[in-house]
Parts: sequence; C-alpha cells; structure tokens
Amino acid sequence: MNVLFVCTENLARSPLAATLFRGLLGGDDRHLVRSAGIASGAPRRLTTREMAWAEVVAVMEEAHLDLIQGHWPDHVKKVVVLGVPDHYEPDEPELRALLAPKLHVLLEDLDAHSTPAG
Repeated sequence: MNVLFVCTENLARSPLAATLFRGLLGGDDRHLVRSAGIASGAPRRLTTREMAWAEVVAVMEEAHLDLIQGHWPDHVKKVVVLGVPDHYEPDEPELRALLAPKLHVLLEDLDAHSTPAG
C-alpha cells in the first residue's frame, strides 16, 4: 500500500514517521512511504497528486484531517489520525517514543487488510 504521513511543516513528525515506518518494514517494499506537510513553507507540500497516490493518509492531528476534508473530501476515507501533537523538534527521543507504538499498530492494521485471501 502507498502510505502518506502528513504533519504541518514536514520537518519533524511526518518525516520521522516515514523513516520509522520504513524501518519497521525492514527493507520489504510491501508498503511505499512518503511524507508531506500542509504549511505553505513545507519542503514537500501536500498536493492533490500526493492524495491520489496515497491509499492511506496518516495525519498527526485532527486539524490535518479537517484540512483534508475541506480540500479533498473524496479522500477522507483514507485518513487515519495518529494523535501526535506539534511539540517536538526533529531529533527528540520523545517524538520517536510517541510515534513508534502508533506506527506498529498502523503497520499491523495495514498488513491485516492487505493480505490476499487464499
């Protein structure tokens, strides 16, 4: 599945989430991962193209869900809110500690829903 992590600035939360998620995959490419931000100054901005690419959009806050609902209402069904507040710098161990268990749960859920019946 294509998984897009979204935060505000695309500087701390979503890039770290993407990195940690790739680490959980252990080099397996069963899920492709990207990150984006909603702010106008984000290095990688959330776009219609990114929303179309993503099969799952993991946002950090309810406010990100609200923005997606306003701009891309047809994509709201793909959104998962992780509940990670914007109180962290990119290298803070607390951010990693908060994200890690949420990403484990997300990966388990994706794997459970993407396993072919058989």
